[in-house]
Amino acid sequence: MINVIALSGFAHKAATHMTGIASAFSIALSKHEAGAASGAFLILLSFFLGAFISGVIIRDGHLKMGRRYGFALAVESGLLFLATFFFMKNSIWGEYFACAAAGLQNALASTYSGTIVRTTHLTGILTDLGALAGNRAYGLPVETKRFKLLSIILISFVGGGFLGSLAYDRWNASAMLLPALMIGASALGYEFFRRSSQTKPG
Repeated sequence: MINVIALSGFAHKAATHMTGIASAFSIALSKHEAGAASGAFLILLSFFLGAFISGVIIRDGHLKMGRRYGFALAVESGLLFLATFFFMKNSIWGEYFACAAAGLQNALASTYSGTIVRTTHLTGILTDLGALAGNRAYGLPVETKRFKLLSIILISFVGGGFLGSLAYDRWNASAMLLPALMIGASALGYEFFRRSSQTKPG
């Protein structure tokens, strides 16, 4: 959703696909286009800083209940509110804050049940799904749980993008408020769950 809204906005730049941004940076460097190169570099830096913030808060890439995900999600929500504010002003700072939020999100949990998880882009997801499908077609055993997890991420990404496109068509840049509010609600929900789990006897 974040990526589609960012792509639909005035800057028409992805908030999550750093491979493409890095390629644009390389092209700009080769053509001595300082403005384009610096813009691409700042997008890459913003994504990196978001992941850095996640690393400082969570301190581990393995998904485990009880960690400070609520606080990290609250920070991500705040970054998206800032992104909304600047997108509504047609300021490139909206792109930077959206990229930082995406970097933070992507670094929240790098692995789950032994599977590498990347929630902001699909290259690895599609690669793994294709390889697993090929293994199954050949008759090799495939871990069903892993296949289902990757499929859910793929479907969720496409579905979120679909909703993001509809939201942008209706509300323009203020559509970024939707993921900001959803992630903020997730932060509150996680904190409620974590604290209620801690108070249960035994």
